[in-house]
Amino acid sequence: MVISHNLAAMNQNHQLKTNTKKTADSSRKLSSGYRINENADDAAGLCISEAMRHQVRGLDRASSNVQDGISMIQTADAALEETQQILDRMVELTTQAANDINTEADRDAIQEEVDQLAEEIDRIAYDTNFNEQYMLAAGSPKARPGYFNIQAGSIGGQSIRFEFVDASKKNLGVDKIDVSSYDSAGEAIEKIQNAIAKAGQWRDEFGTVQEQLEHATKGVDNTGENTQRAESSIRDTDMNEEILRFTTNKILVNASQSLLAQYNSRPHTVLALLN
Repeated sequence: MVISHNLAAMNQNHQLKTNTKKTADSSRKLSSGYRINENADDAAGLCISEAMRHQVRGLDRASSNVQDGISMIQTADAALEETQQILDRMVELTTQAANDINTEADRDAIQEEVDQLAEEIDRIAYDTNFNEQYMLAAGSPKARPGYFNIQAGSIGGQSIRFEFVDASKKNLGVDKIDVSSYDSAGEAIEKIQNAIAKAGQWRDEFGTVQEQLEHATKGVDNTGENTQRAESSIRDTDMNEEILRFTTNKILVNASQSLLAQYNSRPHTVLALLN
């Protein structure tokens, strides 16, 4: 028996350290829930996982952006619906005025109500807003003309845009409605009907954009879900497999400790021979 170098014990000590490290690694993965806790665990996997995480966060924000856009469109559409109802009432009044049975007092009463309704159209146009965005006041001091962009993806340029409109009484052509005579009332009916058609066209355009945004929401959510699933498969711990590894390594640690104790006890046999 050679005692100068207890090679068996040295080898078993090395094996014990290896098994202890593996057990510690498994314990950390089980407690954190992540297969990759630091760069040394899987450098390439960590890089890919981080890129996917950033994309998922961008997609989540884009989904919220699109939902805000849908709410904005719905707000504008509801206001235009109210404007159309006002225009419907104005058609009734101007049709009533296009009748020579009316007295001058009757026409004055009709004119007063028509003027008040026209003012209400302006109030709706200039006061309707979503987060201080005035969708029906394009070209006024409250809203810039042009397109409004909604970021609908995690990459620059993935946007959906729609155009603000000018739903004021002047742009609708109902700012100078005159019902003082049969002929003027007849002309007023035509102006208001044109305004109704114009408002309807805007509502149709808003509806198209809303449908586009709803489809974008589904696409963004699906992409985010699939990207999250892929990221999870790279970074997260498979608990079943890791528990098995932990149990196996724990058994090996116990076995290594037992064997190391036996190998370290061998030199004592030499002392027994010398006694």
